[in-house]
Amino acid sequence: MEEASANLRCLLVALQGGQVLLPNSLVVEVLPFATPLRIEAAPHWVVGAMLWRNLTTPLISLGRLIFRVTPEADLNSRIIILNTLGTDTKLPYFGILGTAAPRPLNLTRQDIKLDPEVSAEDLRRPGALCWARYQDQPIVIPDLDAIEAVLQPLVRRA
Repeated sequence: MEEASANLRCLLVALQGGQVLLPNSLVVEVLPFATPLRIEAAPHWVVGAMLWRNLTTPLISLGRLIFRVTPEADLNSRIIILNTLGTDTKLPYFGILGTAAPRPLNLTRQDIKLDPEVSAEDLRRPGALCWARYQDQPIVIPDLDAIEAVLQPLVRRA
């Protein structure tokens, strides 16, 4: 029983500029890219919003936020719909742009190591909770709480 609880089911999501690791339980659906509606006065990494399950669902680019890619790099992406961590009924979901379908992983603590090569500047990048390595590849664990805190007032205005 202890062995089963030591494993974490995750999804490795390829983005423009890098990869992020997400808990499997957060991913709801993967959709083809569709041009989103613009959200006024949103940060540069908020791509827009889309109607999904009859809800206005914000769409963000972690590539822009964390890896500083240009907006043009997000074209031809997939939309990965995530459950939010919070309990805000106006923001039950949001979407992120990925370059491919998420890859399922079954990880243990030993599979993930902090990335010693990350610069002090990168450690302070908004949207990144932790910079790590998986199978010697750099990955980021996104700061979903901070991202949701920025999205909440945007969906209340919509």
